[in-house]
Amino acid sequence: MIKLLKKLASDLIEDFGYNGYTDYFYSTFHSYMIKPIAILSVSLSTFTFITNAIFTDYVGLQPIVYLSFFVLLLMEFATGIYASLKEGKKIESRKLGRFILKIASYTLVLTMVNIFSKHIGTIGLFGNDFNMYAYVYSIVLNMIIIQLIISVLENLSRLGFRETSSVMQFIMKRFDKYLNLKEKE
Repeated sequence: MIKLLKKLASDLIEDFGYNGYTDYFYSTFHSYMIKPIAILSVSLSTFTFITNAIFTDYVGLQPIVYLSFFVLLLMEFATGIYASLKEGKKIESRKLGRFILKIASYTLVLTMVNIFSKHIGTIGLFGNDFNMYAYVYSIVLNMIIIQLIISVLENLSRLGFRETSSVMQFIMKRFDKYLNLKEKE
């Protein structure tokens, strides 16, 4: 019976164009590279698990949301650098340090408020449980994001993108009196 099953499996593998079991395992599972594949797989899984745990449990953001947050910070940094270069200002190496400190500061503030929201009890408000720190976390996160978006818009304005789209025109017109978005004469 076992010989029959082996023969059927061998015929099936060959019917699919493989030259036997070895060819099938090499092609399908890259068995000749099992050790590096296993090491890479375990490493990536560990990194993903730790990243998910850190960002979700401590910072309070899904990794993809934190990545978006980081990209927004990068946009603010890059547009600021380009705007300064356009204005003829020299770029100093401490700008990168400021960028790194900003990321660390925002992450630390979000982490602290998120920990408060998870570990300090709720209060009763109008007959419902209310987590004041979850509310504060939402406010802080939105304030940081809005501040970064405003900074990117200011930098884009400095780069001359003030009038390139109707959306930018609308935003610039509405917020000029509050945000210093006017082009330099």
